[in-house]
Amino acid sequence: MVTRIFLCNEQTEPEIRDFIREAIAEISEGEQYIVTWNCGNIQTLKVGDRAYFKRIGSANQGYFAAGTVVPADREYQLKLRSARYRELSEAYDIDSQANNFRVWVAWDSCVTFDEPLRTDYLRQLPHFQGMPLEPQTDAGVFREEYVRMLDREWERQTQKAIRAGKGVSLVDVYYRWGLEDIQQGFPQDALESFRQALKLNPNFIKAYLGLGDAHVSLREYAKAVGDYGKAISMRPDKARIAYYKRGEINFLLNQFQQALADFQAAIDIDPSYVDAHFSLGNTYFKLKSYEQAIACYSRTLDLDPNRDLAAFRRGRSHYILKEYPEALRDFSHAIELQPSNVDAYYYRGLTYSQPNIADETLAGDDLRKAIVLYQTQGKPEKARKAKEFLETLAIDSLPKAKPRSSYAIAPSEDTTSEAIAEPDIPIAISKSIPVDDAEETSDLIVAVQPDEQPIAIPVSESITSEEAIAAFSSAEIAYPSEPAQIVEVEKVVEKIVEVEKLVEVEKIVEVEKIVEVEKLVEVEKLVEVEKIVEVEKLVDRVVEKVVDRVVEKPVPFSIEDPSTAEKLAMISVMAQYMRDGWMVRSVDKSQVGYDLECTKDAQSEAVVIKSFTSDRESFAISAIEIENARSNKDFVLWVVSGAAENPELRCIRGRELFEQFDLDPLAFAAKVKQSALRLEQSPIALEMPQFE
Repeated sequence: MVTRIFLCNEQTEPEIRDFIREAIAEISEGEQYIVTWNCGNIQTLKVGDRAYFKRIGSANQGYFAAGTVVPADREYQLKLRSARYRELSEAYDIDSQANNFRVWVAWDSCVTFDEPLRTDYLRQLPHFQGMPLEPQTDAGVFREEYVRMLDREWERQTQKAIRAGKGVSLVDVYYRWGLEDIQQGFPQDALESFRQALKLNPNFIKAYLGLGDAHVSLREYAKAVGDYGKAISMRPDKARIAYYKRGEINFLLNQFQQALADFQAAIDIDPSYVDAHFSLGNTYFKLKSYEQAIACYSRTLDLDPNRDLAAFRRGRSHYILKEYPEALRDFSHAIELQPSNVDAYYYRGLTYSQPNIADETLAGDDLRKAIVLYQTQGKPEKARKAKEFLETLAIDSLPKAKPRSSYAIAPSEDTTSEAIAEPDIPIAISKSIPVDDAEETSDLIVAVQPDEQPIAIPVSESITSEEAIAAFSSAEIAYPSEPAQIVEVEKVVEKIVEVEKLVEVEKIVEVEKIVEVEKLVEVEKLVEVEKIVEVEKLVDRVVEKVVDRVVEKPVPFSIEDPSTAEKLAMISVMAQYMRDGWMVRSVDKSQVGYDLECTKDAQSEAVVIKSFTSDRESFAISAIEIENARSNKDFVLWVVSGAAENPELRCIRGRELFEQFDLDPLAFAAKVKQSALRLEQSPIALEMPQFE
């Protein structure tokens, strides 16, 4: 195969601009553009010869089209018309004159006639020095040693013209189709597109990269390594992407030494190649060379300070090396860069639990956040693992048993308190377990009076000891007819009810947390008595008493204050869940897209609470809450009206939000559709059907 140069003068070919416009349109559709062209008296052209078309004349001399010599249709082939032309190739057309032949050429790339690859530019390039660029005859042969350089400069020119909308290349069309096929999940079609591109240009390196990517999608890794290797062999000094991609495959195949060599080769070509530095760090991490991994991750962050995974994995390396302060720094930085990096929360929690740091409160906070995020992201196994570690952490962090007197309720005039303080009365005491709030913990007191069953009373800053005693004494509880000797309770506490501070002043405009139920109390295995009362009912009644007293307590709020209405709505919904036996946990500060996490047996609900006030017909809703409504099967939205006086609750599940409300996509404001039912005038009973 040789490369021919066909000449074009606009004066002798006045329709050339129309040809080029037609060619650009047709090539863009994936078809070659066929032209017939004068080749003078040259009779040596063969099918498959490469052809360039050059503009000659007074201005802008240079190459404007390229293609391949192809067979003419049989009805036009000159060799089939006369025996005297039987030595000619199938490319020659019957439309001929004496010593003036025509051949068929298929264009596969072209630029506008005024944007050619200029001859005067090529003449200035060092590698074209001494090359005669002015053929004397039409279809003259281009010297073979310069062909590859011409192809390379032509590719650059067409890419430049394509970006300016002034050119087209069939190779580029096939390549673009191949990329689209990979992105859309059709790797087999992509293989065919890349192969078509390589038929047109066997030196098209990007097509080999595309072939490798398609084979990776098909899990044909050995073929992918071969494709990337072919690209490397063609231009080893420019093949940084091919080295990187081959390194990724070697890493995937656990060929870590080969991966190291490939990533390092990519970095040698381009020292600022951030992806290669990051992958090199991952490879060192796999090889347990943690110091080298830290160096690579540090270089990655120097080049890209926002690479949260580099910060996280550098933290992992420090953690393994027991460099815990550095690990905490990196995990915290990763969370700052990406708040949804759940692994960073998990490992920071593990780091906080280490003996030389031993901050169980911060460890518990991070582990709880990790559990919620793992569940939200559909990673139940990781959530279970974090939960198991959190439970172990809680057991390990329990204080040693204190003297019984330190848990006794302070004496008061109330006879009940005197009975509790009586030394002859046995008192079962639980250990404290840290809860979500880093500033507060609560102790659970299990007190026993003569002839009565034990009662669990939560004590926190929200309720004084006198209030707890009052709740204890006012509870309507059935007791056994005869006294029973109390023995040790095997599991006194599994989960805690926590009611936080309700601040009362003359003018309150804010209440940070009205009530938060962290976990419910469960007491197991009491001594057999003649008439034992179910422990769960005892616990439920005490919880109900405490909640009722908090919820019903008058609060001097400004009823029209929207923030007050939201908080009162929160109280109403939480109290309803508690009365129905649900465990309720506030997660509004975790930025997971909902306010409460409610669980009961195997059921789980992610609860968002919104409030209508008298002056508002809509409520604000965030983008993450909208996304939860679309994708989270546990999503529940409660809309509360009249929260300050007689709250009316309406439950909306999942995609019902989009059916019953108009959403403003700019402000994310949700407003009740006119066609939707208004809130009922009477409160709606709380029901908990499961999401199907």
